Amino acid sequence: MLTKILVIGIILIFLIILFFFLPYHAINKNKSDNYYYNFFKTKVHYIPMGNSFELGNDKMNWVDIKSVEIISSNYLKDKSHVYFKYMQIKNADPASFEILCLKNNSFARDKNMIYFEGHAFKDLDLESVQFAGGKCGCPILKDKNHLYSTFNISVNTDENYIISPVQNVNPDKYQYLNDFYGKDDKVGYYKCKPIEGSDAQTFNLLGEFARDSNCVYYNGLPVKEIDPATFTLIKGGGYTKDRNGVYLGLNSFDDKDGQPIYFTPKIVVGADPESFVMIPGEKIDYAKDKEKYYWGGKAQ
Repeated sequence: MLTKILVIGIILIFLIILFFFLPYHAINKNKSDNYYYNFFKTKVHYIPMGNSFELGNDKMNWVDIKSVEIISSNYLKDKSHVYFKYMQIKNADPASFEILCLKNNSFARDKNMIYFEGHAFKDLDLESVQFAGGKCGCPILKDKNHLYSTFNISVNTDENYIISPVQNVNPDKYQYLNDFYGKDDKVGYYKCKPIEGSDAQTFNLLGEFARDSNCVYYNGLPVKEIDPATFTLIKGGGYTKDRNGVYLGLNSFDDKDGQPIYFTPKIVVGADPESFVMIPGEKIDYAKDKEKYYWGGKAQ
């Protein structure tokens, strides 16, 4: 009995060694370092960057070896199907499937649909669809009927992994400001979600911030204790200011789950906003006002 257990153990160890140590062969290294043949060239594996130990090894049993073709780093097809990473894309047409944007391999298309990371878009009108802002690869798309967001796709997809339109937004009225911010005739948006209390008429961008007549916003959340009318960036560094003070960085106030709900500015104590300027040089955030020098938000 002991001998039998020992033999079984040796066989298992041998099989594990075969699985992990027999070399895999990249299908097309110039296009992707994620897709590999097994040693015997009978199966396709999805191995991110060829690192099966840390990043995983997914065997794609259903891929037809004879017709397999790499499309891009994370898209692959055979004569019958198209795949994103190791998952089959339902109803995708392999004959017409191609990458849509040269600088963004996440977007692809075929004769029937546009895809983002393998996800189709619900009720998408191919004739009128365009990227918001006119930039191919923008995370926001719109057609004549709907606005679509590729942010948080795990939340915005249905049971078939299809991306649903953004609700209650008129695509004709949505104005693209950058990849994260936009507005319509009523409110401002961050990642296609309305910013509560925002004023569309005065909503605009200021560096990585947004602001309107009511508030300053960072990542779509309010920055309290700042005067939006006089808030500005100080050229040449990470400092900001308003009529009341100078600031470097933000304090985050979180909910019970650790998610931020609003911010306040980190005050540079004693700094004079009217005379505060950056000092060019090797030191980061080196500045002065009429009385003192500052480095990293602290008087020197």
